[in-house]
Amino acid sequence: MSSRHDLERLKKDNNFYKAYEVLQNIIHHHCPDIKLLNNLYGNKAAAVIKNHIEYIFSTTKNIYFLPRNHSENPAFEIYEARSKIESEYIYQKIHSALLLNRVPEIQDLIFFYGNYSETVYNIFNTYLQYGLKRKCELFAATHLHRVGAVVFQMGMNDPGSFKYSSISVLHDSIEDLFNLTKDSSGNIIGLLNYKKFLDDFLPEELQSSIKILTNHYDLILKFILDKLQAEDKSISKKNILKILNYLIDLQSEEINIYIEKMANLIDNFDFSKENDLILTAKWMCYKNLYLDNIAESSVKANDFRLFEIKGVDLSDNSHGKDALSVNAKIRNILKNTLWGTKGYTLHSTWIPLNRHIQEIIEDSLCAAEYIILKDLLEVQSCVDFVMSALIKFRKLELIFYT
Repeated sequence: MSSRHDLERLKKDNNFYKAYEVLQNIIHHHCPDIKLLNNLYGNKAAAVIKNHIEYIFSTTKNIYFLPRNHSENPAFEIYEARSKIESEYIYQKIHSALLLNRVPEIQDLIFFYGNYSETVYNIFNTYLQYGLKRKCELFAATHLHRVGAVVFQMGMNDPGSFKYSSISVLHDSIEDLFNLTKDSSGNIIGLLNYKKFLDDFLPEELQSSIKILTNHYDLILKFILDKLQAEDKSISKKNILKILNYLIDLQSEEINIYIEKMANLIDNFDFSKENDLILTAKWMCYKNLYLDNIAESSVKANDFRLFEIKGVDLSDNSHGKDALSVNAKIRNILKNTLWGTKGYTLHSTWIPLNRHIQEIIEDSLCAAEYIILKDLLEVQSCVDFVMSALIKFRKLELIFYT
């Protein structure tokens, strides 16, 4: 279900439009009228809530100026493609097998992945062997198949080719598997034997595209965290940079470009005010390096399919956001908007890409509104829920303004 549909459900609440007016006041940095708050929360609570909102406004600065408007005629192409493909028998047959921790039949995979079906079969088999699950407790391979099938349904493949649907279904394979899979001697392949993993699991002609979609910065941070724990060393900027320089000295052709960019970013960032250095570094790399890499690679190749595939991936993650914690939901919404914002900077004349950007940004705005409005509509403990809404709003400011 799209976030727009979530909002439609909320509209059944008799107080929806009053809460929406409160949200609009907050967006415009105005304290809601006391009469409006009285109607929503009652006289006693309204006075306290008004004081809280005024206090928050007095202690925070609104750095954005133009509220983001909803699209008048939003696209629903990713959503509609997902709905349509999920009604197809072959899709259901494959998906049912994955949900039951079984490897689908290869003749069924051929429908979506053609000449790459054997590779997809082997990847699914490896996922299931390791029992990889997402936070919703469904097997992780289900996400891969949804993304691959939606890309297929959207017609991204060239006639007679299964290239992009296959890249899509394999998009997480490096991140998810190479710290688990073992070589013939029983040793974890891991970061230091990256090329071996590529050659063992992925067709050579797809490797560069799947690498572009891979968040190598997460993998490098995982390596750093494991190494620090193994050596019983603290998580500090100094120690992180030391391991990054160690990796640079190894001269790994496949990953050095990511390590060097990451080292430069971390070296020039002040972490003194951050509570979780690893989480902060992870988010910085996502915003400033990972999405840029996909965008730059798309421009260089004059082929925006990989950037579009990342959008389908993010849309699918958003589709399953109800299984996430509140902070994870917020990060998911921010990731979608960052992707869309980055997409607009490409100034592409490729209409499908621009419509997909519009769809995901619109869905992100609806999702952000839903999170805030759900709190604003709570009657019991309303003082607490309004304060919670204000805290979430600050985290989601990027969504509400252009």
